[in-house]
Amino acid sequence: MRLIDRDRPDRIERSLTPEEAAAVRRFCSEGQGVQPGDVGLVTAVLEAMHDGRHVRRWLECDCRPGSQSQPRLTARVRDEGPRHFVRMHQYGEHRCTLASFRQDPEEEVDADDELSAPGKHHPLKPVGDALDYLDDIHEGVARSGSPGESPGDRVESEKRLPRLGRIMHTLLEDAGFATVPVDSLKVKTRSWERLDAWAHDEAMSPELTLGQILYFKPWISPAGKMAAIDSLPWPGTKARSALLLFVADEVREGAAVKHTAMGERMVRPVKGIRAGGRDQGLKQPPYWILAVVDRDRDGNGRFREAFVQHAYSAAHPVPLDSRYERVTLESLFAVMEWVRKRGVNVTLCKPLFDREVLEPDGSSVWCRPDFELTFRTVAVGDTTARLHRIVVETMGADAPEYLERKSRTHAIMKRWGVLIELRVANDDGQAERNDAFFRRVGAKILHLAGVPRPPTDREAHQ
Repeated sequence: MRLIDRDRPDRIERSLTPEEAAAVRRFCSEGQGVQPGDVGLVTAVLEAMHDGRHVRRWLECDCRPGSQSQPRLTARVRDEGPRHFVRMHQYGEHRCTLASFRQDPEEEVDADDELSAPGKHHPLKPVGDALDYLDDIHEGVARSGSPGESPGDRVESEKRLPRLGRIMHTLLEDAGFATVPVDSLKVKTRSWERLDAWAHDEAMSPELTLGQILYFKPWISPAGKMAAIDSLPWPGTKARSALLLFVADEVREGAAVKHTAMGERMVRPVKGIRAGGRDQGLKQPPYWILAVVDRDRDGNGRFREAFVQHAYSAAHPVPLDSRYERVTLESLFAVMEWVRKRGVNVTLCKPLFDREVLEPDGSSVWCRPDFELTFRTVAVGDTTARLHRIVVETMGADAPEYLERKSRTHAIMKRWGVLIELRVANDDGQAERNDAFFRRVGAKILHLAGVPRPPTDREAHQ
């Protein structure tokens, strides 16, 4: 293995030592055990590849002797999170253990093995490789429902986000649906057009783009989509399938329903629908839907299974966990508009994955706030505009065990940003709590941004 210059790939920076190469393969290959010292070696390689702002070098494998094109890995840094490896499929597939790739060995840790200490759980992270959106070839049509289960009538949730939910969240985050700049609040765009434009150039392999397997129109039949899939060049280790992603107007009787000018279009997966978040009754539309399309044992196209996640609205389908978060988000949108009139542009993010917070000893703890607001100090002269972060938590219960658990995670969030809470309940006091929350968040933004607080009505008349 060797590090090569990103801008001049013919220039070899240096070859990895045998110890470094072995550590990378153990770290990134499924089924391999990581040895003491591997993490340090891999971290140093990643730092040599990515300086925190730009990719400087690629890592070229040596598993295809005699080939003109060796497989390569690049390094990536997401908005929040450490550096990690990403396969570059256009340079060919690996013939070593890296053919079975993982970006992080912790991905194989069982969720039941999570530590009980606050923030020390196994963090939820995005899917690191677009090819992992597809089933391995040995899975494919062999999947079936549980014995005795009625097709299409199951809606269930899991303690941890299931694989299809993690794929959905990765897609929505990468396509920008979890981030809302204030300038976009008054702009109404159709979600499928945004997704189509984004997926068109996302490469999955040298011959395959994400836009070829991910589609957004539920009126296209599974048989028609699979006919198109059959004509595509396909990775040899993956089963042929497609993904349908769209915003549904409702979910009823085991089907996701889209209202169109042609009438209702229904997506009814044979294995049923899994729901994310607290809205298990599915009575608070709209919903993001991600469905797997493949062929059954007889070769017929079908919707195999689906995952749904509550969304704020068709115009702004920010994925949400509950109707309680809807109340919070509505107030935050109002705050963003209010402070914009005073010169502060706020960007809202709905974190779909865990945030890493460093402890004083350098160890990591993890948290996932309900919302994040980021903005900069209003620049004065040559002063550098400092970035600020406010994290917002929706408090939807008052049970002692709920509050105790929240207090432990909130201690971590306070190190991630300024924490502000909103209690949401079905009572007559919610409007008053919303008003107080609006004033508190707005005042905190103006204070951190260095904008004078506007006078109250009483002060204005004195």
